Amino acid sequence: MTLKYLWLVALVALYISPIQSQNCVYLDHTILENMKLLSSIRTTFPLRCLKDITDFEFPQEILLYVQHVKKDIKAVTYHISSLALIIFSLKDSISLATEERLERIRSGLFKQVQQARECMVDEENKNTEEDSTSQHPHSEGFKAVYLELNKYFFRIRKFLVNKKYSFCAWKIVVVEIRRCFSIFYKLLNMN
Repeated sequence: MTLKYLWLVALVALYISPIQSQNCVYLDHTILENMKLLSSIRTTFPLRCLKDITDFEFPQEILLYVQHVKKDIKAVTYHISSLALIIFSLKDSISLATEERLERIRSGLFKQVQQARECMVDEENKNTEEDSTSQHPHSEGFKAVYLELNKYFFRIRKFLVNKKYSFCAWKIVVVEIRRCFSIFYKLLNMN
C-alpha cells in the first residue's frame, strides 16, 4: 500500500516546478545569519557616537528598479554582498570588534557572496531557458543600479577613512550595512 502512495508523490514531484533553487534558499538563510551577527556587534550604541551619525543616502531608485525588474534582484544582492565584504576586509577594520568576531563576519560575508553568485547563475540559467529571445541579460537601468550601489558603498568607505576607522565610525557602518541587507532580504522574499 505504501508503494501506491510513494508512486503518487513521485508523480506529483515531477510536475511541480521548484519555487527557488537550493542555492537561493541557502542565500536567504546566510543573509539572516549575517544580519544577526551584525546585530550582535551593535547591541549597544554609545551615546558619544550620535554626533557622527551620517546619512549615506541609500539610493531609493534601486528599490524602484528592483521592484519592477525582479529578475535582477539576485544579481544586485550578489553585488551588495561583494561590496560589503570589501568594506569588512579593509586593513584598519580591527577596531570594529575582536579579531575572532571580525573573522566570523568576513567568513559569513564570503559565504554570502558565494551563495549569491550561485543563486544569480541559477536564476540567469532559468531565465535563459524560459526566454531564449533576450539578447542581453541586463538593461541600462540595471547598469545604473550597479553604479548607484558603487557610489553608496564608496560613501561608506570614505566615511570610514575620514573618521580614521574609529570605533564610532564602525558602529555606524555596521548599522548601515545591516539596514542594507535587511532591505534586500525583504525584496528577495517578495518574489
